[in-house]
Amino acid sequence: MNGLAKSLAGLTTGVVVVSAVFADDFALSLPQDADDPVALALPDGFVAEPVEVLQVFVGSAEGCCDDRIPIAGRYALENNVLSFTPAFGFNAGAAYVARVQGAQSEEPTPFSIAPDNAAAPAAVTRIYPSGDVLPENILRFYIHFSVPMMPGVAFDHIKLRDASGAVDEAAFMRFKQELWNEDRTRLTLLIDPGRIKREVATNVDLGPALLAGNQYTLSVDGGWPSVDGQSESAPFSRTFSVTTALRERPDVRLWQATSPCIGTNEPLELLFDRPFDRHLLEKDIRVFGGDKQVVSGAIDIGAGERSWRFIPNEPWSTAEIQVIANSKLEDVAAN
Repeated sequence: MNGLAKSLAGLTTGVVVVSAVFADDFALSLPQDADDPVALALPDGFVAEPVEVLQVFVGSAEGCCDDRIPIAGRYALENNVLSFTPAFGFNAGAAYVARVQGAQSEEPTPFSIAPDNAAAPAAVTRIYPSGDVLPENILRFYIHFSVPMMPGVAFDHIKLRDASGAVDEAAFMRFKQELWNEDRTRLTLLIDPGRIKREVATNVDLGPALLAGNQYTLSVDGGWPSVDGQSESAPFSRTFSVTTALRERPDVRLWQATSPCIGTNEPLELLFDRPFDRHLLEKDIRVFGGDKQVVSGAIDIGAGERSWRFIPNEPWSTAEIQVIANSKLEDVAAN
């Protein structure tokens, strides 16, 4: 497949207008277990883009959902039943909202997965960026947990250590409200920008939080309780090396594209010249076909957040594909 087009442009999400028959001819099925999908029965002749009709959000129904970002995941359509499976499964005990646009009532439908007495204990499951080598002006780390965690105690457990084991107590910004996602399974850590920007007071007084040529360890000490108080996390750490700062803005002309073949479900892959923000990669790159419609499929982020793969739900049907990156997409240094 040739002529893969790439551009940086803001993306807008349109509201699909569905025929009136849809209002009386659907049934929403909510998951009972963490691995179950959200399912929606559709009328005959349904042709709208699935992601524009059925969306799932984290959090309560109150105030939902225009200011929230839908959960990333995979859509499937079989026998007029549209199903949505989240990329990382549902979390037991967390609150979710399903919204069906175009139905007679567009009121969001709240649901949750009942906690399982045999549910996994509290644990750190991954830390992003995942690369072994990071630029010295990296801005964010994301810490993911297996279950919702107790807020307000993050810096009792999180430490940034240099190669000698010394802890940098001033590395991270400390806000009154910690930066959790809505179900408290992902914590965002921000390096103090004053430790990154050159020739500002904090940088001059304390030096950079991360310095090229050195090695550091981000650790999460054990004993962090889950929200329900049923378990405490075990210790977790990852060590990485630091290289020179990334100060130039990303340039899509430096990306490489591997094109799939028509009539197959081969992945479309982008290889980047630098690591990008993991969670922006999940939502800020979209694929359009020759008819200018969004192509539905699953996204897979490669090692070190240096590649992006898209597997379509249906075989590629056009020789023209356009990949559009939102102008808000940032690399790990927030460029």
